[in-house]
Amino acid sequence: MLTAKENKVLTEVGRGTPMGEFMRRYWIPAAKSEEIPMPGGAPARVKLLGERLVLFRSCDGELGLIDEFCPHRRASLAYGRNEPGGLRCLYHGWKVACDGRVLESPPEPPTRTFAKKLSVASYPVREAGGLIWTYMGPRELEPPFPKFPWLDLPLDRLLVVKMYQATNYLQGVEGDLDPAHPNYLHRDLELDDKTSWTGAGWQSIADIMSDGSPEIVCEETPYLMRHAAIRKIADPDSKYVRIFEWVAPFYCYIATGAHESQLFKAWHPIDDESCFTFYIHFDPDRPLDIEAIYANWGHRTSPPDYKTVHTVANMHLQDRKLMERGNFSGVIGASIQDRAMQEGMGPICDRTKEHLGTSDKAVIFYRRLLLEKLDDLAQGKPLPAHDPSLTFDQRGYSSKMPADEPWREVVKWQAKIAQRPLSPRHARA
Repeated sequence: MLTAKENKVLTEVGRGTPMGEFMRRYWIPAAKSEEIPMPGGAPARVKLLGERLVLFRSCDGELGLIDEFCPHRRASLAYGRNEPGGLRCLYHGWKVACDGRVLESPPEPPTRTFAKKLSVASYPVREAGGLIWTYMGPRELEPPFPKFPWLDLPLDRLLVVKMYQATNYLQGVEGDLDPAHPNYLHRDLELDDKTSWTGAGWQSIADIMSDGSPEIVCEETPYLMRHAAIRKIADPDSKYVRIFEWVAPFYCYIATGAHESQLFKAWHPIDDESCFTFYIHFDPDRPLDIEAIYANWGHRTSPPDYKTVHTVANMHLQDRKLMERGNFSGVIGASIQDRAMQEGMGPICDRTKEHLGTSDKAVIFYRRLLLEKLDDLAQGKPLPAHDPSLTFDQRGYSSKMPADEPWREVVKWQAKIAQRPLSPRHARA
């Protein structure tokens, strides 16, 4: 378990907090590109790391991410007119540029130039992979932009899903640090082929269901960490290994097998008690079966709120009769199952009351590592994933392999399987 102080340190994301300052030292997702599709169109409100911001695409196509409030009388610039060069506040006509500078203050006499010395907070932005990214830390310490391998894929090979979650970001992160939970929470034996794991092209999830108590190993990496789950299978000469790769501050490559679409997850901490989760489904080699993915995960959302109908109040639409027919949780959709457990903990889990076991090894390792990295930040030491020589060309792995070989060799064995012809089912996914 964590102490109350440690739990506070790991979950508070506002400016000036240790974790908030750590996250601000990385490029992080601010919004989906679809939220501001047209130059000169309506701005979009963005709340990120506790800061209320407004995102817009100016008439000339320049992106701006600035403080939501006009420096004059604090009216919301989300209502503003999107004009060449910036947003014009509706209240008194002050105009603010993409970089936060005040360009015009019409009610003031020409001799009054004080407004042109003012500016609001603004953050650099980059558009890639269907997302708009920002860096909110000190400009002089801006790290290289992480060139994840899925950023430049064609639209038919990339699906970016954004989903609201009524919890602190850490509850979502720790769900992916828990390799034992799929054997229980995500066991959906009664579902039809299209909504099953295999129907969505993830045979590897079905393959792990025989062992709900995997051996877990963890290690630090230059990016942050990786963890592996090693399972026994019916063949005593083989084992099943899944590897998850983590990139600071909160990115994860979920373990996936040969011929399967891949999954990258990222978080957008809105504030201490809510977040957006980004599910980035991609396949470098073939088009995705979009509808099968949505059916399996249950995370189809749309702007502006990116919410589903599932809440704690309606028990995430849990169906007890469905449980009797073989669906372990009675909740439809893997992402909704995760949310049900995480939102059911409350906005910020009280980790002082936990009783952790061996299946929580990766969660424990991650927490200790993050606390170490916060100390490194305070002491001015190098941070993970900041080395400019890093390629960010990673993926998760999930494959059967010989029992007597080191678990890291799963990369080799999955590559061998990938060389085999696709089955009709995998070809569809």
